[in-house]
Amino acid sequence: MTHVQSEAAQHNIVPDQATPPASRLTHILLDLLDFYRRWLSPAIHSLKPGGCRYVPTCSEYASTAIAIHGPLRGVLLASWRLLRCNPFARGGLDQVPLAPISHHLHNKPLP
Repeated sequence: MTHVQSEAAQHNIVPDQATPPASRLTHILLDLLDFYRRWLSPAIHSLKPGGCRYVPTCSEYASTAIAIHGPLRGVLLASWRLLRCNPFARGGLDQVPLAPISHHLHNKPLP
């Protein structure tokens, strides 16, 4: 038993082994985006008046994309959205694409 395991056993702490790394990364990315929306975005928009070109905003789009598609594809979709946000863009409504429908059957068919 390692020192960390014995320390966890003494304090009745159950290690979080069921959470996959992608889920942890998703949680971290969503927390960072929440911090940006709460603290940095208001400061940036107070210096530069005007609003976002797109609805939802890029940070909301990124949060939704990461929550729906996971960290890898969500970050790629958010990056593509940021690249499209420029002075020549028309803007407007730009929703996150829906997740593809899985055709994998979770249950075995009846005999």
